Amino acid sequence: MLILNTTFDKEDYGIMIYKILKFILAYACRKYFVEITIVNEDNIPNDKPVLLLPNHRSAFLDPIIVGSQIKRKSNYLARGESFNNPVMVKIYKRLNMIPIYRKEHNPEKTHKNEDIFRHCHQLLEEKGCLMIFPEGICQTKYILAPLKVGTAKIALEAENKNNFNLDVHLVPIGINFTNPHRFRGKVTINIGEAIRAKDFEESYKNDSWKGVEKLTNEIDKRLRRQILILEEQSQINDIARIEELYNAGNSSLKLNAKDWHNKRLEIQRLLGKLKNPSSNAFKYKLNSYYGALHRLGIDHLNDTQKNKGFMKIKSLFLRSVLLTIGLPIFIVGFLLHILPFIVTRKFTLKVVQRIDWVGSIAFAFGLLVFAIFCGLQIWGFHKLVDNNWLTFIFFMIWPSLGLFTYGYLAEAVKWFDGLKWWQLGIKRSELQSKLNDDRNEILNMLQKVNT
Repeated sequence: MLILNTTFDKEDYGIMIYKILKFILAYACRKYFVEITIVNEDNIPNDKPVLLLPNHRSAFLDPIIVGSQIKRKSNYLARGESFNNPVMVKIYKRLNMIPIYRKEHNPEKTHKNEDIFRHCHQLLEEKGCLMIFPEGICQTKYILAPLKVGTAKIALEAENKNNFNLDVHLVPIGINFTNPHRFRGKVTINIGEAIRAKDFEESYKNDSWKGVEKLTNEIDKRLRRQILILEEQSQINDIARIEELYNAGNSSLKLNAKDWHNKRLEIQRLLGKLKNPSSNAFKYKLNSYYGALHRLGIDHLNDTQKNKGFMKIKSLFLRSVLLTIGLPIFIVGFLLHILPFIVTRKFTLKVVQRIDWVGSIAFAFGLLVFAIFCGLQIWGFHKLVDNNWLTFIFFMIWPSLGLFTYGYLAEAVKWFDGLKWWQLGIKRSELQSKLNDDRNEILNMLQKVNT
């Protein structure tokens, strides 16, 4: 019999460690991502047994980003093959991770799953919270893989044992990244309306297997509403380009959606309304426009509408002043952070074989490497100045220096692109005007299908 700790509310040593780790990971996520948006967290009840059901696109970064950002303490079902290292097993336990064994990876250990399921049932009976990835696999694609039936099975078996009086809530969660493998990207966590397992009581009692299938289908339907799903993965490039066009274009042509994720959903809807041959003409126009930008050496769009030339020069001048003022801080931040950045990048690119693990390994290894370098540099700084207060100040500003350095580089790139646009407006005004016309024509083609 597998013995597992089922005391979930007692503030013991293990709970304290969990809270500390959660705080550290939440802080790290806020630094790794430039923007984290949580939508409808109220859909996760605080006083009910809950199954959290996210989609899975970035290995162990997915449970970290959800678990560290929501208020409720969660347990996690994880792949059993990850529980082979004794040191990692201790860490996993502190994070409330529970192994589940799959036939294709650990056929000799699948008999342990019965104990795991019983543990999950007991957790739900005690109004606990459990996170399960119903796809059962991780893949960096804009799709939802066929869901495994295990999630519905756990919920309905637990309810059946308790005469369907538990009121288990199954909460679909959409994890949406701008790019899960890129530092300082954005993530939106869409928390959908909960599914109540008790609503499937009649189906389950008439035919347990059909009841499980029916609940699984409902989870699939609800989860699809929370994420961006594309038939062709190349569509994401078109969506990102169009999003950029809207953001840089005339305000009258901007999307109504407020955040980046809803903008992409709206763009996907508009693209879906384009029919051949209109779709082919639109694609040709979009590729031609970005091809022209590429040949000019311009990567980022700037608002170059007519009668704004003076404002562009003024903006370019102001940005030049700010970049000049910030240059000394950038140099300090660059010298302090370039080495851990290079170590993390080279290690990740060399070690990771699967693309869906890139973001997770970069996040975890980067957290370790930057912590080590931070400690060493603080120790060296203290030896140099021999002042506790100055050392404390250095410790507090160290992470911010790194983020400033990264942001400074991004702004410098925009400055160079802005300079190219300004030069283009002076020397080749006709070409600039044509590019503006092409951009507005692309956006107008989308506006037409929306009317």
